[in-house]
Amino acid sequence: MAVTIRFHKDLDLEEAIQYRAGQKVALKQRPEEVDTIIEYDPMMVPPIQLMNDPHPRYPEELILVAQQPAVSLGSFKTSGNSKVQYLDLWGRVSLISKSS
Repeated sequence: MAVTIRFHKDLDLEEAIQYRAGQKVALKQRPEEVDTIIEYDPMMVPPIQLMNDPHPRYPEELILVAQQPAVSLGSFKTSGNSKVQYLDLWGRVSLISKSS
């Protein structure tokens, strides 16, 4: 059974993949301090939870820290509990599947 995921206009699928768990980021206010994203939850406002910061953050507050090229396979839940799987190959993200 195929499921169509309809995102709110402000929720961008690429944003959810870009700010996935494990991604290294720095706050624009403190660019010298690198932290790790532990969760991106589109139902949370702001949607990004960092490992060493008690306050959730918006993408506009963060700088993505370049990581060594790698291959990773991951997934995240969207609003409505749909699951999106992706493959990240040297910074090029490909969607694998969307399911509920």
